[in-house]
Amino acid sequence: MEVLKIRVLPNSKAVDALCICYEHKRVYTHEGKQYFVTELDVEGRGRSTRLMAKLEPVFGGVVA
Repeated sequence: MEVLKIRVLPNSKAVDALCICYEHKRVYTHEGKQYFVTELDVEGRGRSTRLMAKLEPVFGGVVA
């Protein structure tokens, strides 16, 4: 099973969605595909700060 990593700006609405999905074990949809958020981490400082999320496919499919 492939893991997808995405980086998101901290003031993005996607951050709220990622946090909710991570905390409540809900499905997160990214580019039309469904994933579970398995890890959240903050990278960088100041203007280069990003939220990094690891996503695993819900159905065990291969990430293309």
